[in-house]
Amino acid sequence: MGTCARSRFLPTPGPGLALAALTLALLVAAPPARAASHADSQLNELSATFIRGWLERRPQLATRLGVHTWDHVLRPVTPASVAEDVAWLDSLQRRLDAIPRARLSAEAAVDRDLLAWRFARERFELEQTRAWEHNPNAYLDLVAGSLQSLAQREFASPASRLKSIIARLGGVPEVLRAARIQLQHPPRIYTEIAIGQFTGALKLYREDLPALADRVHEPQMLGAFVQADSTAIASLLEFIAYLRDDLLPASDGEFRLGRERYQQKLAVDELETTPVDTLLARAQFALDTTRARMERVAERIAPGLGVAAALDSLNRDAPSETDLVPSIASELDGIRAYLRARKLVTMPTAENLTVRETPVFRRATSFASMEAPGVWEPGNGEAYYNVTPPEPDWSAAQKRDHLGFFNPWMASFVSVHEAIPGHYYQFLATRRAPSRLRQAFGCGTSTEGWAHYCEQMMLEQGFGGGDPRAELAQLDLALQRLGRMVVGLSMHTRTMTVEEATRLFQERCWMPRVNAEREARRGTIDPTYLVYTLGKWHILDLRDELRQKLGARFDLRAFHDAFLRQGPIPIPIARTVLLAEFSRAQTAGRVAR
Repeated sequence: MGTCARSRFLPTPGPGLALAALTLALLVAAPPARAASHADSQLNELSATFIRGWLERRPQLATRLGVHTWDHVLRPVTPASVAEDVAWLDSLQRRLDAIPRARLSAEAAVDRDLLAWRFARERFELEQTRAWEHNPNAYLDLVAGSLQSLAQREFASPASRLKSIIARLGGVPEVLRAARIQLQHPPRIYTEIAIGQFTGALKLYREDLPALADRVHEPQMLGAFVQADSTAIASLLEFIAYLRDDLLPASDGEFRLGRERYQQKLAVDELETTPVDTLLARAQFALDTTRARMERVAERIAPGLGVAAALDSLNRDAPSETDLVPSIASELDGIRAYLRARKLVTMPTAENLTVRETPVFRRATSFASMEAPGVWEPGNGEAYYNVTPPEPDWSAAQKRDHLGFFNPWMASFVSVHEAIPGHYYQFLATRRAPSRLRQAFGCGTSTEGWAHYCEQMMLEQGFGGGDPRAELAQLDLALQRLGRMVVGLSMHTRTMTVEEATRLFQERCWMPRVNAEREARRGTIDPTYLVYTLGKWHILDLRDELRQKLGARFDLRAFHDAFLRQGPIPIPIARTVLLAEFSRAQTAGRVAR
């Protein structure tokens, strides 16, 4: 991790953390390449069993990944379903333990490491995080995301998709009834966020789903839809009233994970075992040095006036509400041309990307996001680059501050992150990853780390033409992610409050109050949103390590292509694969491509 010490430790392990520790230990020495063996066949069979069982237990995710076997299913979360999932994982773990890693080919050994990591992560979510008991937002994907993916993706006829929507709408009341039974004393801020998110979901039920129904000309099916939609809306309204009138007054839970659980979460989510205090110290140092660099750059833009004035000068060119989406879309061709001219990554043969407003029920904690089609969806499905407009009830000043985030200089790097060559290009590459495990299961340091790395890499490669405004914009985004790292660690492993986090974003990251509040609130519900910076550091480390090994033979595009080829897997696993790949290429007298 850059200049940070590479020493590692694991906190007192629970069952899931022990698996993460085992995975890291096994990565130290990859086995030699060998022909496919009986052990490989066992591992492949176990992988297929896990993927199918995982998709069957999470049908809304199956739909999103492009597997439509369970499009009609909505599975409520109950104590019985959780116990069943834990027992299922236990049985798979026993099968995995019986497959010696030393007998596997190199590719199968990687998949074994991925299974060990994923089993640990799933167990941690089921037994430690227990979001269904403490976070009402955990149910949003079941009752909104599961329907949106059916409505917006043209993978089948409107009538076929509407039939599945009717079936899932029929399951919404039971999902929400189960939620009311499970939820106990969540943190107040979680419930406040949920009230806004579930209220936003009403637009999906009242507008987006009926818009799809308008394309269907089967009276019996339309009648069934109207009835199912009306019943689901009534259930959703009752649930929102329950959140506001019953759960909110009882929302006295603690949002902080605490030092030990936070360390465990980093280990099982990201295979990251650096002590949290070390991470926090490095983040604070990087925040200070980034601020100092911004002060030097600001002097070239607004001499004598400081960073806030320089950023303000960028914000004066922000788009209007109506121009937000068109202005973002107009930037993409220029980014593509730059990548092509500089040979920074192998360009995809085809794209299908649309810029649109973020769906209402996803706006509470997001400025911009990428919503790609299922990795297993046949054809070249449409991907959505979401940008969040101001809220209608905001003041003029709040709207101005929010839109300032999308000024042309900042927006270019946001597009680099969310789309090209960030999340969207990583998605396109993931479809060609070597195994279904690598295609299906990613982690934040790989996905967000890659996207954030792309911002810095593009600036390093001259994107922005040397204009100090481009450099200030990229540094401002880096500073925001460093703020997230400091805030996430400080709120969850120390005593920082939401208001103190908001002030840190305002005072240390030069962020307007409306944006600072959104970032601080997100930190309570997304404790490891340090993955942006942490992942970027790891990718930079890996790039430097390979450059040092290969010397003049190092090729930046080859590195980017090779990293993307792995899929969004944990970077410690990707590092082992890439070092072996480039070592073989070096031995053969060429750089791997």
